[in-house]
Amino acid sequence: MHVIGGGPAGLFAARLLALRRPEWQVHLHERNPPEETFGFAVGLTGGLLKALKQADPDMYRTITDAAYTFSSSGFRLPQGEALLGQFHSGAIGRAQLLRLLLKGAREAGVHVEVGGSIEVTEILDDADLVIAADGVSSATRNRFSREFGAEVTPGRGRFIWCGAEAPLDGGVFMPVTSPEGLFVAHAYPYGERHSTFVIEASAEALARAGFGDRQWSSEGESDEEALEYLSKAFSELLGGGSFTGNRSRWGRFNTVRCARWHHDKIVLLGDAAATAHPSIGSGTKIAMESAIALADALVSLEDEPVPVALERFETVRRPEVERLQERATRSQLWWESYAVRQHISPARMAVAYLSRSGAVSLDDLAASDPQLVTLALADFADVAPSEVPDSGLTDWVLGRPLRTRRHHHPSRLDDGAGESTATIEVTSGDAWGPTTDELLQQAREFVREGAHVIRLTGEDSRSALLDRLAVGERIKTELPALVGVTAGPDHLRHAADGIVAGRADLVHTDGRR
Repeated sequence: MHVIGGGPAGLFAARLLALRRPEWQVHLHERNPPEETFGFAVGLTGGLLKALKQADPDMYRTITDAAYTFSSSGFRLPQGEALLGQFHSGAIGRAQLLRLLLKGAREAGVHVEVGGSIEVTEILDDADLVIAADGVSSATRNRFSREFGAEVTPGRGRFIWCGAEAPLDGGVFMPVTSPEGLFVAHAYPYGERHSTFVIEASAEALARAGFGDRQWSSEGESDEEALEYLSKAFSELLGGGSFTGNRSRWGRFNTVRCARWHHDKIVLLGDAAATAHPSIGSGTKIAMESAIALADALVSLEDEPVPVALERFETVRRPEVERLQERATRSQLWWESYAVRQHISPARMAVAYLSRSGAVSLDDLAASDPQLVTLALADFADVAPSEVPDSGLTDWVLGRPLRTRRHHHPSRLDDGAGESTATIEVTSGDAWGPTTDELLQQAREFVREGAHVIRLTGEDSRSALLDRLAVGERIKTELPALVGVTAGPDHLRHAADGIVAGRADLVHTDGRR
């Protein structure tokens, strides 16, 4: 059995298989030692640590002993700050994590070869199984792209990964507007004085700053000019310090999806199979939990063909990975369009962020972070915080009147009466893509013809409603019209979240509530 790639997915899968089936010969091939890895730190979610503890208690203790934990996160905005309560997370240096996993793999009996490159075709004939954990640019996936049904989608925005000797109390989301445009930092600590930063910007902002398409003389080179520029822009957050690089360059995030994760006796793992935008902090989670699922599927392998075990792995694991990828894509689109919502209050921004992918609702937040929800709802409804109830928030939001200079609705429930309404069907959640460009043009024509409300319709599902809310936010941004969305009774809480976040004004229930 051969594993190509010594990242978290490959190393952990190799260790688990060697521990559970010591009679197997497990070989791992990695080109670079841990010290030569790119990046700075990776997040350790509570869900990942729970899965790790159950699958490998020894490695769980090793990693948690070396991790740095923090319990706060929040937005630092020009108009104020918003702290996200009940936030618990941890992080570890990427190189340190790889060293621990490499040591653990060797101790488990894995034959590790570091320092050379290997192609899948060189080992395929002699291997019972090849686990291709060779990263987002996987040569194995590219070699069998058609067989895997591989699809790689680049994001519109640009990002750069850098580090700094800057003590942070916890996670920080901070926008900075320079003369060239908007730059948004996502940061968290992984040591007393060490923090990692992902900074996002539009292609237009980078072009104005002189950081457009650039050529590099070596693979390990960082964009020192960009790091200097960003150090000045984020000087307040850095306490006057500077960003450091580790192959730090502007690039696009590539979302990898595959229709099939296995072909014959090859299986893709980690970023080779599926990636998730770093804004949900689940890349390492997906990689290591997929390694656990693969080991679970393979350890019972006796007389059955390898593809049968791989099919079992994919059947069990794919739904969760696809769920996280959907969340990540919605989060990516939210951050790429961050500029359109800079005007809202810090508390509402935080709620918009937490509800961006439909994973958390107002009622969920009321239990975990009541102060944040109270401030956000008070600002939304223009009432005193004391007037916000402790529970029943969905009904309370939908029951609030809507009053503007041109419109007056007694509640947020749209019965279709009283104002000229135009209906548009939404089939895509990419609010800034070409499909929505066409919808926006339709909406613009309706408004010219006298429509006051643009009602967005579509399938009665949670995912489709989130698509409508994303498109609704863009229409609200660009047109002088109210936006209503259709929502079934099972999804009203997400509609209420969207109204508070500024993605819609009204909800139409077709009388089904």
